[in-house]
Amino acid sequence: MNRITTAALLLSSLLTAGVQAEQDVRLSVLDAYHSALERNYGLQSQQSIYRAEQQGVREARGALLPQIDATASYGASEYTRDFDLQSSITDNDVHTRYDVGVTQVVYSRRTFGNLDRARAFEALAGEELQAFRQNIGYLAVEGYLKASQLHEESAIVESELENHEKRLQQLEGMRSRGLASRADSLEAQARIDEVRAELHSLQSGYRAAMKNLEAVTGLDLHQRQLISIPARAWQGTPALIEQDWLTPALAGSGAVQRARGELNVAEATHSMEQGGFLPEAYLSLRHINNDTFATNLREETRLELQLRMPLFKGGSTTARTRQTKERIHASRYQLQDTENAIRVEVARLTEDLSGSHSRIQSLQAAQQSAEAALEAADRGFIGGVRSLNELLDSRNRVSRVQRSLTAERHNNLILQFKLRQTAGTLVASDITGIFGN
Repeated sequence: MNRITTAALLLSSLLTAGVQAEQDVRLSVLDAYHSALERNYGLQSQQSIYRAEQQGVREARGALLPQIDATASYGASEYTRDFDLQSSITDNDVHTRYDVGVTQVVYSRRTFGNLDRARAFEALAGEELQAFRQNIGYLAVEGYLKASQLHEESAIVESELENHEKRLQQLEGMRSRGLASRADSLEAQARIDEVRAELHSLQSGYRAAMKNLEAVTGLDLHQRQLISIPARAWQGTPALIEQDWLTPALAGSGAVQRARGELNVAEATHSMEQGGFLPEAYLSLRHINNDTFATNLREETRLELQLRMPLFKGGSTTARTRQTKERIHASRYQLQDTENAIRVEVARLTEDLSGSHSRIQSLQAAQQSAEAALEAADRGFIGGVRSLNELLDSRNRVSRVQRSLTAERHNNLILQFKLRQTAGTLVASDITGIFGN
């Protein structure tokens, strides 16, 4: 019984290890998406920028807290005192001094405005981080789909090449029986060379696409295999384009959020610079201990309410205020321009999706017709009423339609995710909803 149990446990372990190894080799769209959000260097850089702006808020807030400073000094001096025209005395002195001061801002619009400005920069960095995260997630999905498209097209062309080579072998057998000419063989070989060149081009493009996917996701994809996308994933297109995408795009698009954040920064900076025209009030407390011959004031504690009134700084305050006012105008125009661009982009994507859905349906019909024509050509070739060129043309037509259908299916999904990324709503559940992995 113990041997049977041990053998069963060993078999279970081997099966589990085999399943795990297969899972490690296969890469899904969701895996690529999550890896990009975790490992992409550009996204990590943007996260560091956001954390830096958070520290900028703390720095600005620190200016509103009590500012404490302390100084201490020790030194020696030589001095000469004159008593009258004929007499004087020269002596040495060792002196010490220390003082402690506390300064608290009571009112300073510029200081308070600087905190608002730092918060506006933090909010802008947060919006840029969210937009960058949306873009990186989309690039991971797009890179995966483009690589998957090239992989599937390569498989179609490989099948076409295999079929052409089989036909060439049949043709050589027909030549030996005098049923075909050398010209027919040369024509078939030329078709094979053409298809092989196309296959090499697709395979090269696939390797380049995998390298691009590696750069986005941070994964080593040398031994990884892409999971094919579901053949019916495109069928949700009509329900997708019926949704209102303009409203969420104008509210949550990364480009719009950045433009609004830049406007908030410009307004906060303008408010801060206006504070340069206003007086400032500070509360100051200082204790001084001074041991030197130069004064008989040994110790002093002073509490003051200071009022600082700017009078003239060469026009620099006015220039900075006008400059920030113009930046507000520029940011408002930029926001309007960005919103117009988003409206156009949403309309373009929905129209492209509608056209893509129609093209897929047409290509499916064309595929059925091409396959029927190929079957008829094959029977005609066997019966001697169709030439080899006609058969190869029919086979090439099937391959072209299959490749066009594959490309359009992938392009349809890319457009779906691009629409979500434009609206700022792309999340992992969108991927699982379409691909189910």
